[in-house]
Amino acid sequence: MSFHLTPEQRAIVDAPIAPLRVAAGAGTGKTTTIVLRLAALLSTGIEPEEALGITFTNKAAAELADRLRLELPELAAAGRDVQVATYHGFAYLLLREFGALVGVERDTKIIGPADQRQLIDDALGTRPLRSLDLTNPRNVGDRAFTLAGGIGDNLLSVADVLEGAEGETGDVWESRRELLEIVDAYRDAKRRLGVVDYSDLVGRAHRLVTAHPAVAARIRSRYRIVLLDEYQDTDPAQRELLRAIFGDGFPVTAVGDSDQTIYEWRGASRLNFDGFVHHFPNSDGTPASTLPLTLNRRSDRVILNLANRIREELHGEEPFDVLRPGPGAAAGEIETGWFGTGDEEAVWIAGRIADLHDDGTPWNEIAVLFRKNADIRTVRGALSAAGIPSEVASIGGLLDVPEVVDLLAWLRILDDPSDRVSFTRILIGGGFRLGLADLAPLAAWTRREENAGKTLIDAAGVADRIDGCSAVARERLGVFDRRYRRLLVNAQHSSVPDLCRSVLDVMDAWIEVDALPDHAARSARLNLYRFLDLVEAWKPITGPPDLGGFLHHLDLLDEESAPTELDTAAVDRGDAVSLLTIHRAKGLEWDVVVIPSVVEGTFPSAPRTYANPVDKPEYLPYRFRLDADTLPDLAAGSNRSERNAILRSYHEAEEWRTAYVAVTRARHHLVVTGSHRTPGRKNARTPSRLFEMAEELAAESVNLPDPGPIEPP
Repeated sequence: MSFHLTPEQRAIVDAPIAPLRVAAGAGTGKTTTIVLRLAALLSTGIEPEEALGITFTNKAAAELADRLRLELPELAAAGRDVQVATYHGFAYLLLREFGALVGVERDTKIIGPADQRQLIDDALGTRPLRSLDLTNPRNVGDRAFTLAGGIGDNLLSVADVLEGAEGETGDVWESRRELLEIVDAYRDAKRRLGVVDYSDLVGRAHRLVTAHPAVAARIRSRYRIVLLDEYQDTDPAQRELLRAIFGDGFPVTAVGDSDQTIYEWRGASRLNFDGFVHHFPNSDGTPASTLPLTLNRRSDRVILNLANRIREELHGEEPFDVLRPGPGAAAGEIETGWFGTGDEEAVWIAGRIADLHDDGTPWNEIAVLFRKNADIRTVRGALSAAGIPSEVASIGGLLDVPEVVDLLAWLRILDDPSDRVSFTRILIGGGFRLGLADLAPLAAWTRREENAGKTLIDAAGVADRIDGCSAVARERLGVFDRRYRRLLVNAQHSSVPDLCRSVLDVMDAWIEVDALPDHAARSARLNLYRFLDLVEAWKPITGPPDLGGFLHHLDLLDEESAPTELDTAAVDRGDAVSLLTIHRAKGLEWDVVVIPSVVEGTFPSAPRTYANPVDKPEYLPYRFRLDADTLPDLAAGSNRSERNAILRSYHEAEEWRTAYVAVTRARHHLVVTGSHRTPGRKNARTPSRLFEMAEELAAESVNLPDPGPIEPP
């Protein structure tokens, strides 16, 4: 082997063919280790077709398959590959072959969250509702969507929950019963339309292998070894599907790290990895073995010190396997900066990145990782002003890319001429370069009694007759009016994809993109292509494929926590600084990592809402959940406030796991920053505990005074 194995890795590679849990700390070479384990197993006579690898995302599955081909070139040359799939993809493969047994045809369409929300919204009017407030139907739809997800992730039906709730009383249960009626109508709609969602894939596959043991035996007989990567990110239903096929002593190797479980908000369960040894026992019923990976080959010593301190916050008095530096690890460096305002923080970050680049760090070995998407724009602007190339790859951030925002603004005013925000965005943008003062006479015109009901677009059409409009404004508004009316005619007979292309032509978008610096032009072009691909792929689950339906689809997508359809173009590690969220950065690494906005309430963040099933009907009561053993004891709280306090502690643990992921992306240099003030905020922000921990280990610190409240722009 070309790779020098540590004793820990050697133990894993040479472990017997039996159930095995690999507890792999951050940066410890887990992918390399499982690839080498598989290569060693194949050398014992297992055929590549008898091995199955399952991981969490399509990207990770592709990377695992590529690594296997590199390690086993002779098999790849012969066209013989190990089968690699995602967890949902594996369920889909089972249903493509045997799905008719559980009512799933081979060509059944899989719908994503936006289509799910559309069907749930449609279902709101199919049942009489008494306890739920339908004056805000979107909120009711959100709650039904949440409850539907909890039911699906735990292999339940609406009938299961109703049966288990027999005799329950109170306002929460009355509201929950009505939400269950909406979920039931949603499931009826899926059956009527012949579609399934992602939880259905796993639920139907589980029903398939439990109701038809011969099918489970047939699938099991195809394989002699199964590798489960990123197992800490799986949900309870996925675990039960795998158990139904590969339990009872089958040689399953699961690789993961409980301390990197950062997707609980979308169904991941820590019980899966923590309980693996009991869920997948040896053939004699004894717990499976666990082997650790603790030698970190990525990060320098001071960064690992911070990572281990973060893990102490997670584990408290409980022992854990600390990350150890590799033999080649240097001392490393942490620096912190605390500034007066968020703008000052962003400008300093840009200057510090420029200094590090001047000292020899390539742009593409520097990343700025954000806890929240909302913080990206300020830093991106500061980097741009400093002439630093950057690429944004944020989860669900496609609709925030400037070129896409401009396109969307045109689409929205074509659908709704009264959309003042989109109109203003277009006119003050680069295409027309007007100021708010130029638009003020138009707004005044629409407010006059005789113009009641008129829009700003109507005003633009008669700008030459409106007092107070400058000659320049009248000229540019005339250009806008002619473009708008030409597009409005196109919109009457064009498909949505064709209309998008017409808008881009009218905007001179491609010319503007070509005029950008190379790195920015590439990013803008890829994101526009990605948006056009999204438009082309859209086929409404209900209703006509018109512009209004598409914009509603985008709104539904944008409300999701992590809509992969709205991901920006993938970071290609070109010659640019990477800007992305911490969740998106999982699995990546850089020489230098900057983490801004490390302030109390932002990182670690405060929860937007508490997933409190005792007081909120949209959350599945814990007794129905397959991972109930790992959930907090809400019975210890006598009122909502006390129960929320219990859940706050539970949330803080997930935030510390996110912090652990963030700091371990850095190889040599970690920069942690924050600031006192943001515009319009009454109270000053304070450093979070994470910032203080970094400052204690920092070689250099900048600390500027509080400038007092600052007015919003």
